[in-house]
Amino acid sequence: MLEEFEEILKEATQQVEDALNLEDKGWVNLSQGANIIPSDQRIATVKDARLYSLKDPLASRAVNLMTDYSFGRGITWNCKDESAKKLLTSFWKSPLNQVLFSAKGQRKSSNKLLVDGEIFLAVFLGSNEATVRRIDPLQITEFITDPDDIENVRYYKRNWTDTTGIPHIDYYRSFANIKDEACKDSLWATVQKTQDALVYHLAINDLGQRGNSYLLSSLEWIKLYRKFLASRVAVMLALARFAWKMKTKGGQTTVDAMKAKIHEEEIKAGSTEVENEAVDLQPIKTDSAAGQAYQDGRQLKLQISAGTGWPEQYFGDISIGNLATAKTVELPVQKMCESYQAIWQGAYEDIFDLVLTYNNILEEKQYVDMDFPVVSEEMASAMAQSIMQLCQTFPEFTSSQDVQQIALMTLGIKNVNEVLEQLSKEAKGNINIKLARALKEFRESLGKS
Repeated sequence: MLEEFEEILKEATQQVEDALNLEDKGWVNLSQGANIIPSDQRIATVKDARLYSLKDPLASRAVNLMTDYSFGRGITWNCKDESAKKLLTSFWKSPLNQVLFSAKGQRKSSNKLLVDGEIFLAVFLGSNEATVRRIDPLQITEFITDPDDIENVRYYKRNWTDTTGIPHIDYYRSFANIKDEACKDSLWATVQKTQDALVYHLAINDLGQRGNSYLLSSLEWIKLYRKFLASRVAVMLALARFAWKMKTKGGQTTVDAMKAKIHEEEIKAGSTEVENEAVDLQPIKTDSAAGQAYQDGRQLKLQISAGTGWPEQYFGDISIGNLATAKTVELPVQKMCESYQAIWQGAYEDIFDLVLTYNNILEEKQYVDMDFPVVSEEMASAMAQSIMQLCQTFPEFTSSQDVQQIALMTLGIKNVNEVLEQLSKEAKGNINIKLARALKEFRESLGKS
């Protein structure tokens, strides 16, 4: 019996070690190439991340939390130059671009980046309005770079199949190769574009060329936690098979008769059990070791928490948190979300700059003020107080569109651009606002002199 137990324990331990042993799964040393994880392993990870982000509660929760905190009701932007603003407004509100730029589109792009670890945005400039589309990262099979500079990606190779089932191989220019400068691929063949679109690559966890899923460091622990919970359910179901134990005097015939009587009759709650000295009915005492199991499960969940950056109370267990703990963990969460917002802000600004440059908007007129929702309510309250104090000290700031934009977003106002346009129209006939703006320009002129 002891040998059998040791064999079972050894087998279970080996399964866990195999699941967590990264070297046995094809991972390579950092010095062995541009991509830390081999292509086949990266593809398998992306497919796993996609599946678990939909089916597993913890994985789904982590991804949605990051998008919820970072994007909220959606981003907003504004331009001081009217020609640039008109062009970008048309681009942003184009029906063809709503799959990316609507609130739903922003959320979808964010979730795709988090789950896949990278997103490829194809920008079709064309003769009319620019259009943006996503490309499945699994279809991008090769980065073709400057032979002397691996960071300078010139083309992306795409293997894909259209809706009619016809396979294609295409080459897209990167944002760094607008002029379509030819380059050699891995087979030393000369490559130039086969499609007009420019591809923008945005990646996270990218120690190499390719990005890696936000869930990567947590995936194996998520799998183990699911197995652990499944095992606990199996134990509980097994213990629930029998609730009562009955002893009766007599042979097998008597036992069979008692079984038939109990199993065929539905006993109502609150009924009285009557027995004689020949029968003894007792509840079965079961100990499922739930307290210890909770602690064991928590250790697994803490690994998932550490991997995703979200404290454990964000995963549905509020029993381990308190006000002091919440305030302590809020700052790392805030910094994590703000860093993620900065990544997306850079991407949107790069795309805006491309569209404006293509439409001959001068560089000095291309400034776009972009704002993301405030991460937490505490930050929103503090920002509102700061704006109020600022405007009390410098009344002319109330006419600043930058200040107005931030204030409206802090208040949770939707369609900020439309509200700003209305305020601008009303301000044209307001003598007090005109005076404030003139005073501001006067102060600026004194500062320059």
